[in-house]
This record gives sequence, C-alpha cells and structure tokens, in this order.
Amino acid sequence: MAIEWLICREPVHIGGADSSSRGNNNPIYRLSDRTPTIPGSSLRGALREGAEHSSEYQGYVSNWFGGKDENISPGYIALGWGWPVWWPIHVLGYGSWWVSCPAWLNRYQQLSQQNLLNLTEGNIYATDPQFNNQTVYLRWLKLTQIQTCTLSLPAPSEVPPDRRIIVPSDSINLIVDMGLVRQPRVSLNEEPDKKGSLVKNLFAVEGLPPGAVFMTSWTIRNPEKVEQIGEWEKFLRSEHYLGGLWSVGYGRIAIAQTADSTLSQE
Repeated sequence: MAIEWLICREPVHIGGADSSSRGNNNPIYRLSDRTPTIPGSSLRGALREGAEHSSEYQGYVSNWFGGKDENISPGYIALGWGWPVWWPIHVLGYGSWWVSCPAWLNRYQQLSQQNLLNLTEGNIYATDPQFNNQTVYLRWLKLTQIQTCTLSLPAPSEVPPDRRIIVPSDSINLIVDMGLVRQPRVSLNEEPDKKGSLVKNLFAVEGLPPGAVFMTSWTIRNPEKVEQIGEWEKFLRSEHYLGGLWSVGYGRIAIAQTADSTLSQE
C-alpha cells in the first residue's frame, strides 16, 4: 500500500450525508465522532473525471478506475479514504500554525506500518521551544503547560517543522471547528418578489481550510493487468479538483508522495 499526502490548496467542500436535512447550512462530510474525512468514492470520482478530461491519461481510465454504464468492470487501482493529519489555525500573536493530535498522528503511523509515537494523551506539545511551559490562545481555547516535542513527526514540507502543535485527541474537534472555512452565500431571483426583495435563499457552506493535510492510500489489485503504473503515479501526484463548488474557487488539492510510501501489490 502506498501512502500519499493530500493537501488542500483552496477550500474543499465535500457535502455531508445529512446536508439535505440541515436547512440553510451545508456542512462538510464527517464521521459520527465529528472527524472530517474524505470518502474514497469522492476521491476516486474526482481523479477519474480528471483523467477522462486529459488527453494524456484518458486512455487508461477503464484500466485504472474500471468501466461504467453498460460496460461496468472493476478497475485495477484501489483507493483509500482521506484521513486528517494536520489542521491549520491562527494562533493569536504567533501567526499560522498546524495542529494535530495523537490519534491522527498514530493513525498515520499504523497505516504506514511504523511504530506509534510516544505522545501522552492529555499533554499539549509544540515543536517550537519558545512555547515550553507557556500559555497560548487558539482563539477561545486556552493551552497551558505546553511541552516541547522533539519527536520526528510525519508531515509534508508545507507544514513548517517549527509551527506544529499537538493537542489531546478529545480536543481536536474544537480545533477543526475553529479552522473550517464558512462562507455565507445568497441565491437571487431574476425579478423582485412582492416585497421588493431579490433574495431567494440565504445559506452557508463549510469547507476544509487551505493548508489542511490529509493522508490517503492506494494499491494495485492485479499487478499483471494494471497499465502504465509509472503514468498513474505521475498523474496522481499532481494537482486535482475535489468535491463541489469548483466554479466559485473551491476544490483545488495537491497529492504528493510521503517519505514512508511503500507499495504492496495485492
């Protein structure tokens, strides 16, 4: 199994399963424990669409992703879900930082078949020594008794080594809520209504924030039948568009190889 970084370049909106029942709020997809995730079907669909519209890669679509409509068949590339690893947030007086937790980091360690990180739940860590035993405010959340983390933490180059904070796993959803992109939007009528208003509907959209870092995975179902694995890796490790609202600036992501990526063929 190969492990890849998935990095949000712009806000990314993948609607939640219960979006239709949320009234004017259009939330992102989350698990029942509120963890923001990227379903494998969403990623697969986005990659397939990108390959279908590329003259360089459209010839491999059926082999990589499978046939569809009347020619349904399985593809030979299997894609995993996207799991959060680092979440960007603004620290008052200190600028932008990336926050994670032991559960997120050790999920990466497990999926990449590495030893778990020795991080004590309940403790707060920072990679910048100036925070040692200091108090830091993440908006309304107060972090105290911060310890310096000297461990080697998994992260892409976009996450500066000296700007990482690790909070307890039971606090990470507060950080997620702080960092989400929330954009109010309006739908207009072509003509004013009886009250003279052009507003048809007001609603809000959530998005994964630019700079958010996820991990995802892929493997080969049948190494003897998959075509041009080198071309697949070249295609995969580039920029793509994921989720909805592309026309208003959402969806741009980059996928990059991790330092721990190994491929086991199934």
